[in-house]
Amino acid sequence: MLTKPEIENIISEDLKKILSNKTIYKYSDFNTGIDKILLGRTLNFSHPNVFNDPFDCNEKLLKVIIPKEELKRLFELGKSNIPIDLHEQFWKNINDPKMVDKFNRSEKDRYLISCFSELNNEVLMWSHYGEKHNGVCIGFDFPHAYEDKFIICPIKYEAELKPLDGECSLARIILYWLTTKPNRWSYEKEIRAITRATEKTKSEILEYDGKYIKEVVFGCNVDKEKINETLILIRNSSLNIDKIEFKKMETMDLTRTVWMVMPCCLPNGSPRPFLYVMAKHV
Repeated sequence: MLTKPEIENIISEDLKKILSNKTIYKYSDFNTGIDKILLGRTLNFSHPNVFNDPFDCNEKLLKVIIPKEELKRLFELGKSNIPIDLHEQFWKNINDPKMVDKFNRSEKDRYLISCFSELNNEVLMWSHYGEKHNGVCIGFDFPHAYEDKFIICPIKYEAELKPLDGECSLARIILYWLTTKPNRWSYEKEIRAITRATEKTKSEILEYDGKYIKEVVFGCNVDKEKINETLILIRNSSLNIDKIEFKKMETMDLTRTVWMVMPCCLPNGSPRPFLYVMAKHV
């Protein structure tokens, strides 16, 4: 069981973490990453039900009692849309644990997630989500709260997932539910962008401002010709290519090394074939 102060502390620590880790990374297959995420400047948000882990966002975590103050707030928000003669029944409904549980589950179904990572060089992530090293990994510097579209939250990895069976507000219930996973997934160092859909749906596409793109890392199996063709596409797009750092994953001596890809320009403004420049060992 987690108490309300414990939950508040978790949320506070989450905010500190996301503010200290500026760049977050999106692994993708090549075509989706370049055409839709990078050039199209869109992100796909999905419901946890479609994730590859059936235990992700497990409903067994949702065993809570909503405080009286929260119930009163919900009543005040909802009563204006209900005839006066039904106010008494409405108050009884939101105080009924079964009705509250039903409302919680209905509300949580409106939340959608887009997954990112703190890392751009995790081999398993490249294998699972980066088209077996043939894809791309795009780095973003989004603010913690991006306009009215989504918020950024890190995942908490726990050896034992504790259900919320104390008193807590609905917003914190859902946030904990969406951002807690077992330790076996900790290698992903996952960061989640979370949005609330206007209606129940399994996915939603949201646009973002290209100024938040800071980095593009090509998989180690992406060939030079394909990289150069992509750099030309980016140069001819509305993105500011000079503000984006380009790299390529390479392996040397069984260690993971990031090599920088420098898109140099010829006098006519077109990109010169890329040059490998060793950036740093990570």
